[in-house]
Amino acid sequence: MKWGNRNKKYICLESYDFCGRAQQKVPVILHLIMKNRNTVQSKSALISLFKEYLNGNKGFYLFVLVATLFFSVFISPADFLNNPISNGKDLVIILSHWLVVLFATLGFIYLISINKYLFALIFPLFMFLNSVLAFFRYTANVSLTPMLVDASLHNDLRSSLDLVSTNLILYVIIICAVSICLIVFRFKRVKPSFPILHMALSISIIVIFTTCIGAFIRPISERLPYITYFATKKYFDGKEIIHKNRPSISDDAKTTEDSLVVVLVIGEALRPDHLSLNGYQRETTPLLSKAGVISMPNIYSEYTYTDASIPYILSRADSAHPGLAFSEPSFIGFFNNSGYQTTWIANQEPANSFIFFINECKDVVYANMSKNNYNFDLWLDETMLPYVDESLKNQNPKQLLILHTIGSHWWYNSHFTEEFTRYKPIIRSRVISSNTPQEMINSYDNTVLYTDYFVAEVITRLRDKNAILIFQSDHGELLGEGGKWLHAAEGLQLHQPAVFVWMSEKYKLKNHEKFEFLKQNASKRYRSDFLFHSILDAANIQSKNFVKARSIFYNK
Repeated sequence: MKWGNRNKKYICLESYDFCGRAQQKVPVILHLIMKNRNTVQSKSALISLFKEYLNGNKGFYLFVLVATLFFSVFISPADFLNNPISNGKDLVIILSHWLVVLFATLGFIYLISINKYLFALIFPLFMFLNSVLAFFRYTANVSLTPMLVDASLHNDLRSSLDLVSTNLILYVIIICAVSICLIVFRFKRVKPSFPILHMALSISIIVIFTTCIGAFIRPISERLPYITYFATKKYFDGKEIIHKNRPSISDDAKTTEDSLVVVLVIGEALRPDHLSLNGYQRETTPLLSKAGVISMPNIYSEYTYTDASIPYILSRADSAHPGLAFSEPSFIGFFNNSGYQTTWIANQEPANSFIFFINECKDVVYANMSKNNYNFDLWLDETMLPYVDESLKNQNPKQLLILHTIGSHWWYNSHFTEEFTRYKPIIRSRVISSNTPQEMINSYDNTVLYTDYFVAEVITRLRDKNAILIFQSDHGELLGEGGKWLHAAEGLQLHQPAVFVWMSEKYKLKNHEKFEFLKQNASKRYRSDFLFHSILDAANIQSKNFVKARSIFYNK
């Protein structure tokens, strides 16, 4: 290679074709200079563009931040004030949830702020709606749920006006007045640039926080402002499921009964080994023991969480045909076609997996329409008792009542009163690891004691009637076994639901054989799919789809 003086530290850049001929020769140093000059120019252009973007949007971002903080300071706390706080860990969790909601809210306010006319149209409506919902959350601990959406769509104007108060009006006026000031400021002082980029960023924030990160979805979907969207969506999703056609399997159903009350109590997370009537060392079921219930402690639940378990136990589904839970109606249709008045009284929010079955009933009542998993005040099953009383006054002597309880659902302390706080100390924190195992078990056992009281109250109302009550929990609960707690996980105790049956004296006289068979079968092992055929047998309903051999009231 010959190029200039060899003593100079020049390096030749050569490029050869396949024949080995030199195509071009350029000193690398010159090539790098040119390349670096272009790179520097590109970087300078990008930095200049970024500075221009920041300078042009500082005021806009500050405005979005102020509007978001306004919402997060005056509206969002409504969802957090009744959260139990016993230590720093609780506070950190609550603050993290608040921040997650703040960022998700920022994404929405950011999006509508891009266009001043859109902001002027949507922001006051947004703040008005959320201020009304926040007011009732502050003052009555009421959360928006699909049941409340349904009630609001069917209430007349007078019923809605009864909820209006002076305090509500003043609170909404203050919120709306500040909102109007923000709108005026947006028109006069805020002029964002690069709107397409803003739109992409804001939508990305919304999508990331509300759909992409699973841990964020529930805290956001059950709190303001997004609870409005998710509760409404769940309501209409449920309506769509209700109207889906499922072929009838009960057209030939009939009964010889002319007067009978059948009550199914669906328990929540109640396990049989914590019932004193099954030998538990604590006296958690004193009233049921006196009432003469027959317990069946060896039932196996296929599923360990409510949404899957309830469709399974209400339908003809079994371990060989689990899909029937989502393709066929429940046993309720058999009661309807046999002339029974059917009523569903719920103390839990309906899930889409079993809302079809709920609406098979002629009457549906929600005892606590405003409760969700982020309510930590009292949420008691006794609120269903007035509706039980009302249903029993129905002129139809044949009744099916289904009571869906909150039972022993977490947060335990919400589901028993001071009167039933027998076992102490109780849990203080919703962070499980912040409580001792004994505190967890104490609170759980207090819920069992309260369930004993509630079911005994129902039995009292049935004692003089021709009546039968079947209690079946949807699943069990983990209480520290293997270091695990609660449910929707995996563990033997989760598959062991509490089940027991009570019969009135009149029912025993008319169905003595069923009573004797039940006592014989009490210690046998059954799967939770026993209910479908057993409850039809209890009601003396006949049909080609009823299999007597699968009933707990029959023994071959």
